Amino acid sequence: MARVDKKKKLRPSVLDRLFDDDPYNQSERDPGHHQLLKQLRSSIRRDLEHLLNSRFYLSDPPDDYPEIDRSLFNYGLPDLATVNIVDLDKRNEFARKLEQTLKIFEPRFKSVKVFFLDNSDSIDRTLRFRIDATIYADPLPEVVIYDSILESATSSVSVKEISHGR
Repeated sequence: MARVDKKKKLRPSVLDRLFDDDPYNQSERDPGHHQLLKQLRSSIRRDLEHLLNSRFYLSDPPDDYPEIDRSLFNYGLPDLATVNIVDLDKRNEFARKLEQTLKIFEPRFKSVKVFFLDNSDSIDRTLRFRIDATIYADPLPEVVIYDSILESATSSVSVKEISHGR
């Protein structure tokens, strides 16, 4: 059985380590591996929601600067008011854009796939999609599944973890 190397121990992100949930307590308790995994999944869900609710407006970056595609200028998604959720080809194109965005801006993902879900109500104008991902975690990668809803009226995305583990 694989053992967790103490030097490669799972750690929260830098941002999460900067937050102090109990500022009046002088000592920090070392959370166990399962607690760290829970915190990691929670922080990824939170960060995913921030990423998917961020918009960029640089439609055609200059050819002289190809690195702009992977920079903070393109952090988030394009304006969602222009996304056609009815046309199947456009939805698949949007799914590939989502996957590309997640691969670039969520480095904790080892792999990621986006699938669209059917609406149970024919008058429902939300776009539902599932994000299946594997996150880097010691000693083994962790599988997570997020259900997400894009509200067409507000262009806001909500993300909810529905499953984790193997």
